[in-house]
Amino acid sequence: MKKFILPAAALLASSLALGADAPAPTALDRLNVFAGTWKSDIQNFKTPYSEESSGSSTLVNQCWKTGAFFVCNQSVDGVSRTMLVFSFKGGDTYKEVAVSAESGVGSNGILLIDGGVWTFPAESHKYGQVTYFRTVNIYSGNDSLDFREEYSTDQQTWTLMSKGHETRVRN
Repeated sequence: MKKFILPAAALLASSLALGADAPAPTALDRLNVFAGTWKSDIQNFKTPYSEESSGSSTLVNQCWKTGAFFVCNQSVDGVSRTMLVFSFKGGDTYKEVAVSAESGVGSNGILLIDGGVWTFPAESHKYGQVTYFRTVNIYSGNDSLDFREEYSTDQQTWTLMSKGHETRVRN
């Protein structure tokens, strides 16, 4: 019996030591599902902010975590379009900065995560009118999501601008 206990104790001690070296999960780890290659199908509707169309594309989120940031180079059909930088604000809230590859201009935003529902709210102030926008991603596990983009002038009634589905592409 002693012969079995000693090797088992050594094995347990070494596995605990390995676990101690592993970094503790952080709030940024919740964003890992965003990374990867996605097949995207979208339907756009005619609104004051969007034109009617439909299409498909391949979206690649090449992401990494570094320090207090989760960073993604977002490409559409092989062309780098946006650099996204997320930082954890607290609770279910993340700050987001999106830098356009075309213009080099960045915009600040928020990401709210409630389970599998990710909401990116925004607002525009033009001509004395506030218009609210939001993109809502609803994840069905790690490999599938439905999304919609909407606008509102009162944050009560939302008008659909586009909707779609994304499926993770496995290599």
